[in-house]
Amino acid sequence: MKMAVIGCGLIGGSMALSWKRAGIVDEVIAFGHNPATLQKALDKGAADAVTTSMEEAVKDADIVVSAVPVEAMESVFTEMAPFLKPDAVVTDVGSTRQTVIAAARKGLGDKFHQYAPAHPIAGGEMPGVDYASADLFDEKVVISTPDEGMDPKVVAFMEDAWRKAGARVQTMSPHQHDLTFASVSHLPHVLAYALVDMIAREENAQEKLKMAGAGFRDFTRIASSSPVMWRDICLSNREALSHELKRYRTSLDTLQKYIDESDGKALESVFENAVKNRRGLVFPGK
Repeated sequence: MKMAVIGCGLIGGSMALSWKRAGIVDEVIAFGHNPATLQKALDKGAADAVTTSMEEAVKDADIVVSAVPVEAMESVFTEMAPFLKPDAVVTDVGSTRQTVIAAARKGLGDKFHQYAPAHPIAGGEMPGVDYASADLFDEKVVISTPDEGMDPKVVAFMEDAWRKAGARVQTMSPHQHDLTFASVSHLPHVLAYALVDMIAREENAQEKLKMAGAGFRDFTRIASSSPVMWRDICLSNREALSHELKRYRTSLDTLQKYIDESDGKALESVFENAVKNRRGLVFPGK
């Protein structure tokens, strides 16, 4: 089978390497506008051929993957639609679901039934195909969000392919997906970016950052991710993310009250609850 990867960065490149390793596809063509990036995809083995023509990329492809920032999805779906084979499967790897599915519905038009979305819960702190890896998705969760108008056979194919590639597939509604990941993914990225940006704007920023230890590095690791990708994710899921930001601000106000009033007992109670859930319920043994 032949796969076309539209936007061969960290996730798109890793998907190509992973699915080739699993024997799901035996040929990958990467589409993009930056010749240097396309050459890196070739050098990395994430692509067997490259092109700047959407028609050339998708006309013979059995699987077409859109791995572009979520705000660019609609234009990509619209551009590829006229050239898709009738039996081609279309998917994406975006981090939001409701707006991306709406973009696919609009952009693909009467070919929407060929589409089945999936969100792999995997990534890295550094963006770009240079950091792509065949094992990025091993034992990672991939969220399938089937919706009205999608062909169940296409959805089943996509879920089965991800399992063959080494991932664990879970199913959620698009709405529940966006609510969940606003809390556990999108909000943490915003907080990490905000903290680094706050310190970086201070006059003695470099002196402070030189003193940063493991805790700061661990907390802010994700602030090295692609600014464009995360800008688009925030805007795409803005309603749910805005709600989570308000809840977090309330929590911070409560903590500040405890600190200002030297209420050690209340402060410790918050920390104990966090430790219990971080160690016991979410990440056992860690």
